[in-house]
Amino acid sequence: MRSSFIYISAAFACAACNGIAAVLQKISADKEKNVSSLDMRLLWRLFQKKPYILGVVLDLLGWLFTIFAVQHLPIFLVQAIIASNIVITILVERLFRHKVIKTKSYVAIATILAGLILLGMASSPEKIAPVVSALKWLIVLTPIPVGVAGYVLVRYKSYISTIGLAILGGLAFGGTSIVGRVFRFSQPTWHTIYSPLFFALIASGILGMLLFSIALQRAQAAIINASTTASQTLVPALIGIAFLGDRARNGMWYLVFLGTFLALGGVVFLALGNKNSS
Repeated sequence: MRSSFIYISAAFACAACNGIAAVLQKISADKEKNVSSLDMRLLWRLFQKKPYILGVVLDLLGWLFTIFAVQHLPIFLVQAIIASNIVITILVERLFRHKVIKTKSYVAIATILAGLILLGMASSPEKIAPVVSALKWLIVLTPIPVGVAGYVLVRYKSYISTIGLAILGGLAFGGTSIVGRVFRFSQPTWHTIYSPLFFALIASGILGMLLFSIALQRAQAAIINASTTASQTLVPALIGIAFLGDRARNGMWYLVFLGTFLALGGVVFLALGNKNSS
């Protein structure tokens, strides 16, 4: 029980890091001219701004917490806990950027927390199931279709395309969690560096940062973070259940489905409820 508490705490620490990082990155993104392509120079310019650098440092720290957690807990639990970072983003924006929190946002926050409690009741520490070679290569190649879809959507200026970019960013970030679950360090060290999974990890992380940053230029941090978090949570959770051996405690799948529904539903409701916030 104590070990589970440590791993769950790591997931919540990741949520805190990600939630604060989104606001810091939004501050820097607002100071850059909006781009209409997957322009890597945007990241170069953003990395010259202290708030963005601090945000990336927090994201990296959060990623380390995630890797630690997914090695011992079901992905669906870890990603659902990380989904609570949207709550942190809204609270930080309220305190430091004077964004108004609507009453229905508090309802959404309560819904998210209720879902997380149910997931916590249903989860248990997991041993990592063997991963077939075909699945590993699918994971390695995932950044390619995500990048192509982003290349198409970034050319449009609509609200839907902006949300689409945020969702794609979430898929890329979610890919890093999946890689973290199946990745193994090898000896000697350079064998690890040459692993296709290592390159997939780097590619997914950079692509996720670029898509997320472009989306942040176009909408409020809370909206973008909610959209990113939804895809970042749901897809890895489904893959963990389908392919990586994640199971519910004593077969309590009804709690898993209900908890996931409440947690993600709360995130979506939170995003929609703040759609017109400035």
